[in-house]
Order: sequence, then structure tokens, then C-alpha cells
Amino acid sequence: MSPWKSKEVTLDIQFTRVRFLDVLEDIRTRVLGNQNHDSSRSGPRFNSSFHTRHETPESTIPSEYPYSYKRWLPLILRSRGLSPSDAQIVKLSSTKAHLLLRAADASIPAGHINRLYREEIQEEIMPVFEKLQFPPEGLFMRLDACSAKDSVQTASGDASLHSVEDVVLQLVTSQRARNALLNVLQPSKEKSAFDLERTGLEPFELFFLPFNCHMQTPREYRVFCPPIWHLASSTSTPISHTHISAISQYQWHKPWLFTNKTEDEGEKIAKKIAIGCQKILDEIIREVDLRNLMDNGLFWQGFTFDVCFDEERNTFELVELNVFGCRSACGSCLFHWKDDQLVLYNRNRGKLEFRVTF
Repeated sequence: MSPWKSKEVTLDIQFTRVRFLDVLEDIRTRVLGNQNHDSSRSGPRFNSSFHTRHETPESTIPSEYPYSYKRWLPLILRSRGLSPSDAQIVKLSSTKAHLLLRAADASIPAGHINRLYREEIQEEIMPVFEKLQFPPEGLFMRLDACSAKDSVQTASGDASLHSVEDVVLQLVTSQRARNALLNVLQPSKEKSAFDLERTGLEPFELFFLPFNCHMQTPREYRVFCPPIWHLASSTSTPISHTHISAISQYQWHKPWLFTNKTEDEGEKIAKKIAIGCQKILDEIIREVDLRNLMDNGLFWQGFTFDVCFDEERNTFELVELNVFGCRSACGSCLFHWKDDQLVLYNRNRGKLEFRVTF
């Protein structure tokens, strides 16, 4: 089994190069606020999320359950050339999850495990992971909502985990992991009614896959697929209307990986990536069960998915599925959920727009 490779597909794309100076200005505005900047803007120009009801009254907060990492794990494994047995899953009780949350609150500011929690973690948390098998390349840890890639680096110098101690260090020094724990244990009201009703009904799980050094953020792309239930008719299904409206480099705040290429060369690379993303979309659609309420959520809510393109091996690997829309937690990368609605929701029925920054 090997990661998916691009196939012969024809896509009509609009290749857009965003000036990196504009990205830097947006970052500066985020840091300094809107003082001495364009007063007509009340928020970021790129990578927006969590728009309010006032900003987008026609939008609702989407449920996050259709995009569950566990639901799409079999497809993620296949895209990476892995078998189901390569994934290891560890379940945490609510009591242990609360302990991790308290330990994270005390450890994140210092960048190491707070000494007040060391003994409790040693006794209560570490035994939970004692059956983990660590391959030579190490493990990659993933929570259902996100990875813990912002944690303090382990002794390996990267995100790979080689011991139970590495696992615990990553868990309690990651703000992303801490927020994911908090969201499960103490959900805010800014969630869909469906998600609030299901809070606490499922165990808190951690997923461990073999570490892949080729999966790096500069190689990742976010793919946008808008809601399409309204396009279905009595003679068609929502699946037949599912399409990609836009693609953006994931690492929106840094120059594109291929900035050394000419514009024509860059456009050819973008088309190649778009074709690879379309193939992964085809695989997602094949995986959908229309009898499943959660799977149907992909069509009436829309979805995004992240793809890693390894130019050296010419492979495309599915990273994860995410929510879609103005009110969601999903960052829009080089787009803006509100300002670019015509593109992202494909309301102008235009070409697939592919954005990178130079």
C-alpha cells in the first residue's frame, strides 16, 4: 500500500499570487490593532474564523461531529499507505482528562511539567500509555480536534514521540491540546446545539500514528468544499454536486514553498496540487454513507480538508477533515470567510481559486 499519487484530471483554476507584503501588514495589524491602519477594516484580512452572528446573520455554528478524526481515520491511514493496525488509540477517563487540563494550565507558562503535578502524573497518567508501541521513527500524536504541534519540543527536536515521557510533555505544554481538552470538558455556548447535547457522551481519545518526517506544514494545503444540499434535486444526490471552490497554502503567514519558481511554473505546480486534491475529494465521497446522519452533515454544512503534497515523492496525503463556514473555528488561510464568500461558497459559480503568497 502506498500514498495516493496524482491521476489524469482536468481542472480549470484561477491561480492567485497574494503579495507577501500584504500578509505581513495583516500580521502587523493583528499584533498592533487597527491603529494607523485601514479604519474600514474591523478584523483580519486573511485567515479569519469565528465570525459573529452580527457579522454573518445568515450563518449558523456548524456541528463538528461530521469531521471527527476517528470517523475519517481509516481514509487518512489509506492515503498514507498505512494499515489499520498502524494506529494506536488510547482512551482517557474524564477524571484523567481533568487532571491533564489542570497540569497543562500550570505547565504551559513554564514550558515544562509543573513540579506540583509530577507525582500525580506519574501515578495517574503515565500508566495509561504503558502499552504504546514506539517504532524507530517515533509516534505522532493527534487529539480528535487537533494535533499538539505547538508543544515544547521533545529530546528528538521535532514532534516525534519516543517515550511515554514525551507523550505527557507534549500533552501538558501544548495550548492547542489544552484548548481541546477544555472544549470537551467545559464546552462554551458557542457550539452547535447538537454538539452541546452530545458533550460528555463519548470518551476522550488520543490517536497515535507512525511519525512521518515528510509531513511538514509548508507542504500542506487547505481545500474548501461548500455546502451543496440546495443543489440536489429529485434526480440527483448531493454527492454529484460536491466540488472544490478554493485551495490555499496552509501556512498562510509565510512565503509559498515554491516562491523560487516563475509564475508559469508556479501555476503548473498549483494545477498539479489541485488535481491531487480532487483525487482525495473523490476518495472522501466514496467513503460517505448517505444513510449516516453525520456523513450527511458534510453536504449541508460543507467541509474543508487538509492535504500534504510531497513534491519529492509526488504523493498526496490526507491530513484531516475540518468544519466549513464563517461561524466555524476553521481558519480560512489566504482567504477571508466573509469578504471572500462569493469564492469560498462558490456563489459566483466561478473557477476554483488557488491562492499562494509570494
